[in-house]
Amino acid sequence: MFTQFFIRMKMVHDNIYNALLKEIRKRIPQNSKLVNTLVDILLIEKEAVYRRLRGEVPFTFHEIAVITKHLEISLDTIIGIEVQKSKPFQLILPDFVNPHKEDLMMIDTFIHFMKSIISDDDAEMVVISNILPQDLFPRFEYLSKLTVFKWYYHYYNDNQVKPFHEFTVPDIIRNGLKEQYLLAKNIKKTRYIFDNHLCEHVIKDVNYFSNIRLMDAEDIQKVKKELFQFLDYLKNLTVNGTFKETGNIVYIYVSDLDILTSYSYMRTKNIKFSLIKAFLLTSVTSMNEDTFEKMRSWIQSVIKTSTLITLANEKQRILFFERQWEIVNSL
Repeated sequence: MFTQFFIRMKMVHDNIYNALLKEIRKRIPQNSKLVNTLVDILLIEKEAVYRRLRGEVPFTFHEIAVITKHLEISLDTIIGIEVQKSKPFQLILPDFVNPHKEDLMMIDTFIHFMKSIISDDDAEMVVISNILPQDLFPRFEYLSKLTVFKWYYHYYNDNQVKPFHEFTVPDIIRNGLKEQYLLAKNIKKTRYIFDNHLCEHVIKDVNYFSNIRLMDAEDIQKVKKELFQFLDYLKNLTVNGTFKETGNIVYIYVSDLDILTSYSYMRTKNIKFSLIKAFLLTSVTSMNEDTFEKMRSWIQSVIKTSTLITLANEKQRILFFERQWEIVNSL
């Protein structure tokens, strides 16, 4: 009886260990990077990490907790607990203005995850957005700064918030956002479904910060100029159907219905990753396959109520951009 008990316990341990490694390698497939990451977050020597990866030494409960926290892995997924109507999502909130080592590690981990996505020739990303998407605005200095500034205003909600012209995005954050932008262009196929009020949200933000004296006339003109540049960039995407940076395919749709929440997914042969935008610069995420299929089904439904304006529907394309230019011109 005791022998059978210990055999069952060994099987449970092996299943948890294998599930943990599977989830870790989804996020960091490169072995050298994986070892260095575990050294940094567990604060142990490389040889100790290698012993754990080979299965010679088990991860302690504390180590599992630290790994799952830093790599945004659901413990429910690891131990196999599945609730029929509730699937695990993870939300991590790094500080984008005064980042600590842990914050930078989270951003770096996502960048390496993106690198694993773009290595797959069948990779696909679909984004539904009612705001400027995070994988497009880092191309533009002041649009990127405005987004981080808005995050800063909410996160540090006190009387010591600096005005826009005094605010500086840390170099390491700016470079991280730009690297995500560049990596996203390497995904083989991308679809964007935009809200008709895409630029209107930016205008409202600028007007609000102007009214409370956090943005001046010069700040507004810099943002306005880049909004026009963003629209020109977007229009070129609809005309050419590819990113000029990489030549990869991009389709742009305009939703006939209002988009209330921004969300997206990334898919490869081995990875199914769902994201729901939260707090401007972060997302709640899931690597659960059932969640992905539900997200994919919902997105396909939205595409059915949208109009493709890439390489097609010239009239709809003209109307969409005329509306956006008119909105920006009102600033």
